[in-house]
Amino acid sequence: MSDKIKEREIQIKRLQQNLSPIRKIAGWTAEVLGDKIGVTKQTISNLENNKTPMNFTQYIAIRSVLDYEIANNKENEVLPKVVALLLDCEQELDETDYSKVQDVVGTVAATAAGGTSTDKLDMVFDVLIKSLPFVVPIIGTIIGTSTNWPKKLFK
Repeated sequence: MSDKIKEREIQIKRLQQNLSPIRKIAGWTAEVLGDKIGVTKQTISNLENNKTPMNFTQYIAIRSVLDYEIANNKENEVLPKVVALLLDCEQELDETDYSKVQDVVGTVAATAAGGTSTDKLDMVFDVLIKSLPFVVPIIGTIIGTSTNWPKKLFK
C-alpha cells in the first residue's frame, strides 16, 4: 500500500472517529449534515457509530462542508479550532495528547448539544483547552491550515 493511500486512510479514520463531536460543535443534527452532503441521517449515524466505514467520497464531502461552514460562519469560533486540532495536527500531537484533546472536544460537543450559544461555547473551549498546556503553542500555528487538507490527499 502506498504512503498516499495510508495517509488517506488515516485522515478518513480521524474524521470518522471525531464526526459526532465536530457535527455537534458545528450546530448540526445528523439530518442536517446528511442533507448537506446528500445522504440520510441514518448514514451519518452509521458513520458516527462505526457501523459502516467512511469512504473517500464521504470524507471529501464532509470536509468540504466543514470548510464552507468555517469560512461563512464566523460566529462559531470553536469549529475551526476543533477541526484543526482533531483533523490537521497529526505531526504535532502524540497519541496520548491527541486523546486528551478528544476528551476536551467531547465535553465541548456535549455543551454544544445542550444548546449553549457560540459565545459561551468558545469560552468553555478556551478554558478547557488551556488545561492542556501542550496545545496552547500549536493552536495558533494550525488554525487556518484546515483548508490545506486537499493538498495532503491529492499530492
